Amino acid sequence: MSVRRMERALVLLAKPGAVLVRSSEGGFGVLPGGDRRRRPVARLDAQVTRSLEAEGTIAKNKNGDFSLTEAGRARVLRNASRDGEGYQAQHAPIVERAVMDGAGDVRIARGFDVHAPLRRLAALRNGRGEAWLDARELAAAERLRHDWHAAEIGLLRGSDWRAPPHASAPRASSHDGAMAARCDARRRVEDRLRALAPPLRRVIERVCLQEEGVEALERAEGWPHRSGKLALKLGLAQLAAMT
Repeated sequence: MSVRRMERALVLLAKPGAVLVRSSEGGFGVLPGGDRRRRPVARLDAQVTRSLEAEGTIAKNKNGDFSLTEAGRARVLRNASRDGEGYQAQHAPIVERAVMDGAGDVRIARGFDVHAPLRRLAALRNGRGEAWLDARELAAAERLRHDWHAAEIGLLRGSDWRAPPHASAPRASSHDGAMAARCDARRRVEDRLRALAPPLRRVIERVCLQEEGVEALERAEGWPHRSGKLALKLGLAQLAAMT
């Protein structure tokens, strides 16, 4: 099997709800949305599947099918990124935007699109087609993601990692200030997550921070359909009440 076909299968497996199942025709097939009534949209032979499982790219879920792991999702993002951006792209989508440099000039820079997961959360709807999360709950998710990015990646929203330090500030002082900001952000994230009950904490971490789909979370936890949305709303409501 060619590397291109394998990587294409992993891209399709990264779609929400997609699973890799054993095919009656031999090998394994990717089913979009886990729908067994549909034909596989991509195929992997047994040897490649075993290799991907051994390296941690895929793993068996509770139903005995294969799902993409977090390491696998990071691999897909790295492969889809530009040269030199692979390891940044595995944390969040990278987009181009206009930023102002230290001299006050506007230029185009590439940086993390930290709003993409929040747009997906805002798109969740209830049975009547109304927004599932209110403004306070979405704001709580945004604050948590902002601090999580500042702590784990060291980049504040809107920053450009290629920009040089300001000439007026000593390099050591800038570094110390950045480290202090990262520590403060990490403490805020840990304090908020620690205040949640363990099931709600897992939901917030996996959906809001690791960008896992709600349906995939329900399958991994063995929860009934739509219970993940309810747990997500309860967790974000508690986070919103902390501020």
